[in-house]
Amino acid sequence: MKVYVAEGSGFCFGVKRAMDMAFKYAVKNRGKKVYSLHEIIHNPQEVVRLEKAGARHVEKISSIEKGAAAIISTHGVTGLEQDRLKEKCGGVLDTTCPYVKKIHNIVKKLADENYQVIIAGDADHLEVKSILGYAGEGAVVVASAREASKLKLREKVGVVSQTTNNMAMYIEVLGEVQKKAFVSRYSEVRAFNTICDATKNRQAATLELAKKVDVLIIVGGKNSANTKRLYELGKTVLPWVYHVETASEIKKAWFAGKKAAGVSAGASTPEKGIIDAVKRIKMIGEN
Repeated sequence: MKVYVAEGSGFCFGVKRAMDMAFKYAVKNRGKKVYSLHEIIHNPQEVVRLEKAGARHVEKISSIEKGAAAIISTHGVTGLEQDRLKEKCGGVLDTTCPYVKKIHNIVKKLADENYQVIIAGDADHLEVKSILGYAGEGAVVVASAREASKLKLREKVGVVSQTTNNMAMYIEVLGEVQKKAFVSRYSEVRAFNTICDATKNRQAATLELAKKVDVLIIVGGKNSANTKRLYELGKTVLPWVYHVETASEIKKAWFAGKKAAGVSAGASTPEKGIIDAVKRIKMIGEN
């Protein structure tokens, strides 16, 4: 069986940077109490690995002991949360992805200039929650063009997207916002392309791969937004698409009668996870 891997699969720049920073910080502070606020990245195996290095994973600032060291995840936190961490902790390492930081700066400037901020993305995602913290009063999150069509807009509107969003979805949201603004004669809509290049390239590569294989395996955390979007995109082209966290989940039955398999992986999937998946598929093909 031939096995192909989508170009750009695995850790993106922001994730690699965050993991390198976090592990060095955990090792440097070995023997002290170190906490990772939220999952450093959305990959359970990497979260466990960081805990073994000495950074305990917690979901609330209240769970961090006063004077301890804290690590902010790559998804970022609100300004209020950052202030609380600085007041409570003896040291704070901020691994927020620079692309997410850029959105924080954009929406803060928009809010300061009295724009209503609209965020295209998943309201429950940590990145989006952190962005909302800088977006000012009246900021809203929409997950589809349909939701955007129901919004009540102010005279000045600014639109941004979650970095890992589907570009097609974002364009549809922008279209609805602009339509409402023009019909109602609102004065201004400002839109920013805040989907990171790694996400766009990975999605394009996954779509192309899905067209040339018989079965597609998406490797990455089940709670990873960008990994789930790769799965959803693959399903638009190919019916035999499967999302797994580890190679052990890959089943022999998926490859019955198949001649070519593809593997794509989310931005929070380590290289080892991809290599293990390829090995597992090749082993199944040989047998």
